[in-house]
Amino acid sequence: MPSSTLPPPSQGLAVYHVALGRGLQNYTCPPDANSSAIPTALGAVANLYNTTCMASIPIPGGNPPYVLNNAPTVAVLNPIPKTNDSKPIHPLGSGSVLSGHHYFTDSTTPTFNLVWGTTNYGIFFSKKTSNVTAPATAAIGSDGSKAVPWLKLEVESPVAPLAIEENDLVPSVKEIYRVNTAGGAAPATCAGMPTSFSMQYAAEYWFFA
Repeated sequence: MPSSTLPPPSQGLAVYHVALGRGLQNYTCPPDANSSAIPTALGAVANLYNTTCMASIPIPGGNPPYVLNNAPTVAVLNPIPKTNDSKPIHPLGSGSVLSGHHYFTDSTTPTFNLVWGTTNYGIFFSKKTSNVTAPATAAIGSDGSKAVPWLKLEVESPVAPLAIEENDLVPSVKEIYRVNTAGGAAPATCAGMPTSFSMQYAAEYWFFA
């Protein structure tokens, strides 16, 4: 996982799943907003693509995983794939490897639903515990937006996954990281913005169990 000043994963946890998120960060502004009003975040909606294998491919002679760490930069410049297609296209153009979806439940709870098709990695409700500003070198979105912060989230109430085979329950995810973000940040103020708007973003999501 890319290094940062976020607290490290708790002792005893290991990487369970890695996904590339591609979607929208949503915001709102008051109808009568003046030039100094600050946009309010309404959470994100994103498709999650399985990049666990990609995360294990290092640059020649060392780490970090070069291919994966460049994925958000590429993905944020490509259109968001349509998930209602029979075979959703990966934002990197490499085929259908959808893990699931990220959205907010009750407008406040970051939710990761990793149940899709024949795969079942579990459903997790989380809360943000730490955040750091994205590096100055982080990629911007296709709409010119700066990168949203990097986050550490703790799972509050995982939904136990269904057994695909006998004794085949997957581990319970405890912590989730959003790192290597590209785009998604709102403008500094509501000046000239509509009451509701979205910004393009991509990011790596690391799940620890």
